[in-house]
Amino acid sequence: MTRKYLIRVDNKTYEVEVEEVTKRVTSISPAVETSPPPTPPPPKSIPVQMPQVPQPPSGKPKVSEISGLKKVQAPMSGTVLKILCQPGQEIKEGDVILKLEAMKMETEIAAPFPGRVKEVLVVEGQNVNSGETMILVE
Repeated sequence: MTRKYLIRVDNKTYEVEVEEVTKRVTSISPAVETSPPPTPPPPKSIPVQMPQVPQPPSGKPKVSEISGLKKVQAPMSGTVLKILCQPGQEIKEGDVILKLEAMKMETEIAAPFPGRVKEVLVVEGQNVNSGETMILVE
C-alpha cells in the first residue's frame, strides 16, 4: 500500500510517496558495538616568533629640509580632498593645511612647524604616496 505525505524542509514543501513493506520488523539490535573514538595526543608546542607589525600612520606629516625649505610630506597614501593653504600664507604649527582621504577616512594634515607656504605641489583630487612632498614651507 502506498501513502502520500507532504514534508516541509527549510520552508519548502515536498510531496513524497511511501510504500509499506509487508515484512514486519520485530526487534532491532545494533549490528556493531560502537566505542568512543580514541583521544588524539595533544598537539606539540612549537615556538613561533611573530613578525614585527608596522605601526599605523599617526596622521602627522613627515618633515625634511632641503636648502632652507622645509617639506611637508604625506604621512600615508591617499587622495588630496581639500587644500587649506596657499603660497605666501603664514601658517602656525598645528594649523590644518590640507585634508587627505585614505580608505574612506578623512585625515586632517596639520602644519608640523610655523612658516610661510612657499609652494603647494599637489592639487585637489590628486593621489599621493606615503612620503611624497605636498607643500614647501620657508
